[in-house]
Amino acid sequence: MNGILLGWFTTLAVGLVVVLMLVIAVVLIPRAMRTRTARFYCPWQRRDVTVRFVTYDGERPAGVISCTAFADPMIVTCGAPCVSRDGSRATELERAGDLLAD
Repeated sequence: MNGILLGWFTTLAVGLVVVLMLVIAVVLIPRAMRTRTARFYCPWQRRDVTVRFVTYDGERPAGVISCTAFADPMIVTCGAPCVSRDGSRATELERAGDLLAD
């Protein structure tokens, strides 16, 4: 191959690799971390709440983003016992699988 043809081939190969990496990232990144919404009765606040939370597997909550139990839903001040890792996770939130919506 001459130099010009080799240069075009190399550019095309690098371009294809970049496009392939972007497609893989677009497909896999949203699956790695999702935001879900659940509505349930919060026994700690003693009221019905709507909670937006982060999940890594699509089901179990990892952290609360917002909760309607507070004056400012973006500031969750209860310590989020509904997603605590010590086993005291609210059963309502665990059973909210059929209530989850993107």
